[in-house]
Amino acid sequence: MALTPPIVTGAILAAGPELKGENWFRIATVVGTAVSVWAQVPANLALTGVTQGTVGAGAVTGKITVAPNPAPVLAAAVSVGLLGFVTPSVCRAVGMGVAAAVTASGQYIGTSAGVAVGTDISKVSVANPATLTGTISSIAASTGLLGLSMQQLSAAFGTGLSVMLLTGAGTGVVAGVAGPSPGFGTSVSRVV
Repeated sequence: MALTPPIVTGAILAAGPELKGENWFRIATVVGTAVSVWAQVPANLALTGVTQGTVGAGAVTGKITVAPNPAPVLAAAVSVGLLGFVTPSVCRAVGMGVAAAVTASGQYIGTSAGVAVGTDISKVSVANPATLTGTISSIAASTGLLGLSMQQLSAAFGTGLSVMLLTGAGTGVVAGVAGPSPGFGTSVSRVV
């Protein structure tokens, strides 16, 4: 299953059941949509890994896991001046929700150099906060969520979620035409 806006939005909402109101649902939808769109661009979110198996080159497929740690999201919110009463709850819901969605549905594909058939162990190596901030901001603006607070939320979520996603790791397989001997190699992958 791919990372889609409904999956990410649903996970954010499920992680913050105490949060209510139209604006909260709109913010969760904006972030869910932005993260799923942003994550599928290799320049925004990418993995690098090591492969082991039989010599050659092959295609990598795997599953991503992200630890549910919303602390970077809250730290980013505080750093941009978001100190309101619900800030910790909102940041927790966004961080926990995105981590849960990526862990449940995040997959990656890529290529392996050096191994044609075998295993892949990857780590998120690129999580671009500037492009995530811009994506959140532009989707928010398109839905009518404007103003200084939305700019602060975009910056906080873009930075905090990028830091959190950098802790992500993946395990997968390499499939291709195998050579006659054992091999070790590297992989480069993107999220689907």
